[in-house]
Amino acid sequence: MSTILALITALVLIVVGMVRSRKTREPAAEVLIKRLVHPGHAWLRTTSDGYAVVGVDDFTQSVVGKIDAVSLPRLLARVKQGEAAWRLKHGERTLPMISPVSGWVVEKNDAVLRDPSLVNASPFGEGWLFKVKPYKLTAELRNLLTGREARRWQDAVRGHLQAFFSGTPALFMQDGGVLLQGLADRCSEEEWGRLASEFFLTPQKNGAQGA
Repeated sequence: MSTILALITALVLIVVGMVRSRKTREPAAEVLIKRLVHPGHAWLRTTSDGYAVVGVDDFTQSVVGKIDAVSLPRLLARVKQGEAAWRLKHGERTLPMISPVSGWVVEKNDAVLRDPSLVNASPFGEGWLFKVKPYKLTAELRNLLTGREARRWQDAVRGHLQAFFSGTPALFMQDGGVLLQGLADRCSEEEWGRLASEFFLTPQKNGAQGA
């Protein structure tokens, strides 16, 4: 009986979230909003009504290049922190990405499905991906980064990426030491698999299941 009640409660929460989300769409520009970042390069921000909005960081869209397609989890699907949940596609290259939070998907950003380039143009704003009703957020926040800690991590990631391409510096840097856009087009298949594994924490072969 307790299991049935728990499932009914979860479904009610999901339906309420879906109804609310239809009334209040995501803002076009988000300024000074606290976001937390997962080491797999997905971000999360919480809403005042207890939901979590998920997207990818600027590093992701820079490395992948122009995003041609986004494959998101279905509505009411359960995603788990640290497990593959969706895919980004650029040309023949696909990047599975892992979720920064565990919960049930209550809304998908239809605008991104229609126009995936929004992820490139506004990864922290209009390019958000989906909304989740989390079920153990307090515990999982310990695995996320924010503020000064996140900035230090981002600096370390850039250093790691430079070392990753140390044998082919022309592949990595523009004049002035700026990260080249669209490394997905410039990597060999082996390099792309290693890059996905080391920087996005995804499997080197085939990637996410059921995303």
